[in-house]
Amino acid sequence: MIYTFAILLAPAPEDLPLGLTGKPIQYLQSDRLIAAIEPDVDIEALKLLPEQSLMQAIVHHDRLICDLFNDRTLLPLRFGTAFVSIEALETYLEAESEKLFASLERLDGYAEFLITGSAIASKVEAAANLKGKDYLLAKRSQYLQQEQWRSQLQEEVITYRQVITDNLNSEIYKPEFQHVETQGSEDVRVYALLPRSQVEQLQITLRSWEAEHSHWQIAWSQALPPYHFLN
Repeated sequence: MIYTFAILLAPAPEDLPLGLTGKPIQYLQSDRLIAAIEPDVDIEALKLLPEQSLMQAIVHHDRLICDLFNDRTLLPLRFGTAFVSIEALETYLEAESEKLFASLERLDGYAEFLITGSAIASKVEAAANLKGKDYLLAKRSQYLQQEQWRSQLQEEVITYRQVITDNLNSEIYKPEFQHVETQGSEDVRVYALLPRSQVEQLQITLRSWEAEHSHWQIAWSQALPPYHFLN
């Protein structure tokens, strides 16, 4: 099988990182597109690896894509993506060339960032010595305060995203967001597709927002391939 890591624009990179089998990867060119590949990978054997070895292979797959991404824009492929032959891969690249090229053009200069936030709230507990109606009223008040707090957090996440958007030239840059709130906690994850060249300045600007919202602890990942923003 022809294991395939990512699709890039020509010309092919000079670097040949080691693939899953410990051999240097190869590049297959089809017109303006390049596929980063590793021939002769036994996909069925890969699926049967012990859990620890399988996780190591997945990490290796992602690390290799990130290494390639440091040099240029690419379309990352899922772990385990493979074609039965070079001819099958060439057929795919030819058939999907317009779509793949359009995606690479759209993502050129952009990177995905995982923005994580944890909100710290003071705990509100009903007085232990209350009984009957007073206890129920205190519990209801506690519940309403928690709901108000969650609503405030949701609004602040939207505000944080808006600050990012407002500090980009909308005629040049088109940020995208995917908001994932971790269920059962006040942790929030936002995947953001942002222009790499603007991120450092954005983070400097956002520090003033964070200073005004000190109950938030916010962290950014390094620049990642656009896993969550592929067409």
